[in-house]
Amino acid sequence: MNEPQTRLLTVDPKTEELILQKMREFKGIATTLESALGALIVGQYFGWRVLKLLHTPATYRHYEKVLGIKFQDVCPEITEMGKKKSIGYAITEKLGSFWAVIMGRKKVPNKGNLDDEDEVKRIADAFVEPSK
Repeated sequence: MNEPQTRLLTVDPKTEELILQKMREFKGIATTLESALGALIVGQYFGWRVLKLLHTPATYRHYEKVLGIKFQDVCPEITEMGKKKSIGYAITEKLGSFWAVIMGRKKVPNKGNLDDEDEVKRIADAFVEPSK
């Protein structure tokens, strides 16, 4: 799943049918469904690790429930695009502690921002861990 995608979503037919069924059955605020679908697309293009940086654990799980999937089952861990564009991911790589950032033990400002590869590298290289 690391090769460039030519389709908006890359899921097997069974998973696609499950997502479509969940959409048909959805009851609630429409923007929640919209956000969950957007998260799936972002996860497929950037990787589930980027999704973990973007969302609180509760929101991440909620979106999985809305769609009836596990992001880790339908999204790559990280993609080349995720490595190149995610400021948060680049900093977690520099820190060597992805899960510490996810769990909130290490703070990374602007961890949800995306930028071009040169700016991501510049920001990650300049990152100084905030003092406690």
